[in-house]
Amino acid sequence: MSQIIACVPNISEGRDQQFIDDLIARLRGIDGLIMLDVAVDHDQNRTVLSFTGTKDAIFEGGLLLYDLSLKKIDMRRHEGDYPRVGAVDVFPFVPLKGADISDAKKWADEFAEMVAQRFSVPVYLFGASARYRYRGDVQNIRQGEYEGFEEKMKDLRWKPDLGPNTFPPDKGVTIIGARQPLISFKAYLSTHDLQTAKEIGHLVADTSGGHIRAVPGQDHDKGHVYLSVAITNYLTTPLYRVVENIRLEGRRFGVEIRRTEITGLIPEVVLIRAAEYYLGLQGFDHETLLERNIQKHLDGKFLFGR
Repeated sequence: MSQIIACVPNISEGRDQQFIDDLIARLRGIDGLIMLDVAVDHDQNRTVLSFTGTKDAIFEGGLLLYDLSLKKIDMRRHEGDYPRVGAVDVFPFVPLKGADISDAKKWADEFAEMVAQRFSVPVYLFGASARYRYRGDVQNIRQGEYEGFEEKMKDLRWKPDLGPNTFPPDKGVTIIGARQPLISFKAYLSTHDLQTAKEIGHLVADTSGGHIRAVPGQDHDKGHVYLSVAITNYLTTPLYRVVENIRLEGRRFGVEIRRTEITGLIPEVVLIRAAEYYLGLQGFDHETLLERNIQKHLDGKFLFGR
C-alpha cells in the first residue's frame, strides 16, 4: 500500500463478548483488511477497534461494522461511563504513512456520504472534516450525550452535516472525520470519589490548550475511579507531561496515580520520549535502539519519525 490510513471506530458495546467476537471475525474475513487492535471496556460499555488496509477494504469493513452495530445496539437501553451519542459513536480516519490529513479527510468525507445514504443515520463531521469550527472538537458534538441529543438537534446550529434531520432513538447519531493519531490511556486514582476524579480531570484539561480530554469513570468491580484521557496532539503535549500534570493536580486532593493503562495502539516514539524524560536521557539517538538498528540494516521504514 502506498498510503496507510487507519480507522479507529468506537462502538457503544463492551459487554456482549459474543457480538464483539463475531464482528471481529467478520472483519478479519475481508480481503485486504488488517485488524490492528481491539480494546473492550466493560465499565464504559464501549469497544475501540483499529484496522487498516486498502481503501476498498476499509470502506467494506466500515460499512459492515455500521450494518452489524446499528442492527444489534439499541441506544435506548445503553448504559456506560463514557460520553456517547450513538451505536457507532465515532469513526475517525487517521493518516499514518504516505498520507497526510488531507488524504484522510477525502476518505472520511466520501465514507460519511455512504453511511448517511445507506443507513439513514444523522452524520456529524469532526476534526479536519468539520464544516463548522465548533464541530472540530468531538467533545463539542458529544455535549449533552445521547439522552440530550434529540432536543439538541432542534437547534439549527446542530443540524446534521449529512443524513436525516430527525433523531433515531434506537441508533442515535454518528460522528465521522479525519484526525491525527490519538493517544488514549486510563489513569487509575487512589480514591473512590468520582467527583474528585472529575475535578482533577477538569484541572488537567483546562491547562492543556485544548489538547487533552479527561473523562472520569469508575471500575465497578473494585470501586476505584479513573480518568480516561485522550491526547489529541502528542507532539505538543507529550504523554509524560500529562501524567505528571495528573499527579500535580491530584496532590491538592491527596490523590495519587495507582497505575495506568494504554487504550488501543500507541506510536513507539511516545513511549521513547517518556523513557527519555523519566531516565533523564540527553542526546539519546533513537537509532541505537536494537530493533531500529536491525530494521535499518534490513532497509525497513518506520511509520513514525523521531
